[in-house]
Amino acid sequence: MIDSLPKKYQRDIEVLVDSYGAGQSLHDYFSAKQEMYFPELLGVHRMRDVDWTEDQHIAHATQSLMRGYPLLERGYGKRILDDNPEELARSASTFGRLSYWWGTRDECDDFLSGANDMLRILASGDIPLFQHYTSVTPAHAQRGPRAERLLHAGITAVISRDRERLAAAIAEYASWSKPKKHIVCLYATLQGIYDADPTQVAKGLNSFIDTSRKISQLYDLFKYICLEPHGLYELCRWYAPELVAEFDPNRGLPWDKGLYQWVRSNEGNQPFYDVTSLSPTLQEWLENIPFRDELQHHWV
Repeated sequence: MIDSLPKKYQRDIEVLVDSYGAGQSLHDYFSAKQEMYFPELLGVHRMRDVDWTEDQHIAHATQSLMRGYPLLERGYGKRILDDNPEELARSASTFGRLSYWWGTRDECDDFLSGANDMLRILASGDIPLFQHYTSVTPAHAQRGPRAERLLHAGITAVISRDRERLAAAIAEYASWSKPKKHIVCLYATLQGIYDADPTQVAKGLNSFIDTSRKISQLYDLFKYICLEPHGLYELCRWYAPELVAEFDPNRGLPWDKGLYQWVRSNEGNQPFYDVTSLSPTLQEWLENIPFRDELQHHWV
């Protein structure tokens, strides 16, 4: 797949290989980071005043090493370098679970939205993560740009299967005189969900794919394969499979046909990485997605 990339993206992949270990296995890359950083993370920077076991301290330190966009970038690198869509899917799911999208509270006692990331993570087919997230977070994000808050409201309304909540989100969107183009496409799709209209859903998804490379991204590489349309598709398909009956997933970039096929083949199985070899306790957290209270530094 790398040979099909524009030269600019090929250079990006070379950087990823060097910076994030895209040429190594997940275990080899992060076990080396454990050896390098654990003396500090489990020493001078050990979390204080918490009632944790040593295994929990190790899990927290490992999570600190793995979390964030570098993991997602690494997934892109592995997808393109090895032509392996599984790596992109698992990195997206693990990125979400390590980032506590199930309801982390920040220092302002507020809930995070990160709606664009929600779509990227949903591309892996990790619906259970957002079912849990929706169950422990408010219906409306309290902060962030309006586009993010509208995305958050629409996605969580669908996940909750609450038609009144979805109608309220659509009405709020309709009050925005000049919404961003990708928000227009997303809400056209959500309207199709609300109306149980496969034609409208397909139209919305097609438009979303057409505009997906115009979404503001932290990294240009995210515009080569656009995960957001995949996430919206998975959301629609989970809500009611017949809603995507008129959408054709056999298409080229920025839609990733290989990713779509892998997610279909993995249905019913966990979409995130198995990190047992790095930390059995962290693996348990990934599987059970406990609520993490950032203020109290504990999991419940």
